[in-house]
Amino acid sequence: MTRGPQGQPQAGFTLLELAITVAVLAVVLAVGIPSFQGMINRNRLSSITNEIVGATQLARMEAIRRNTRVVVCPTTNGSTCNGANWMRVVVRESATGGAVIREFQFNGQGITVQGSPSIATGNQLSFNASGFARAGTNAANTSGAIRICTSALAASENARDVQVAVSRISVTPTGSAGCGQPANA
Repeated sequence: MTRGPQGQPQAGFTLLELAITVAVLAVVLAVGIPSFQGMINRNRLSSITNEIVGATQLARMEAIRRNTRVVVCPTTNGSTCNGANWMRVVVRESATGGAVIREFQFNGQGITVQGSPSIATGNQLSFNASGFARAGTNAANTSGAIRICTSALAASENARDVQVAVSRISVTPTGSAGCGQPANA
């Protein structure tokens, strides 16, 4: 501590103390920022996965409640089933007509969402009035999967598969080199 002109102590930091503090802060930030970015990317992947699960559960519940077939499908205009980009989906009473129940739009840099081969046939997942699933347009397909994948994480933890089998909806964490298409559930 130094003394001022009147002999009173002066408060403050020396240049050396400030330099050491800045160096320690730089080291902490250099270690923490990559970990924080990874956490953000994992949370983004989980968030979109949860929204896909919510959309499929909504479709199943509405099919039972309305006593009619309800479809989850990609959309480009928010009202009809068209396109193949699962980053924007609509839940509606049927693929060709009926009321739109809800639209979901997922935002995520580097995130891809795609259906398994059974779902890709017709790009839809539907539930009948009993709550049973039908993947694609083939009535025999009662199971399928939708993969949510990010290129921002390592291949060992970059994907989640939302699997629908008969009437059960589940999520399986998986890794996918290159964010490939999921297998049927």
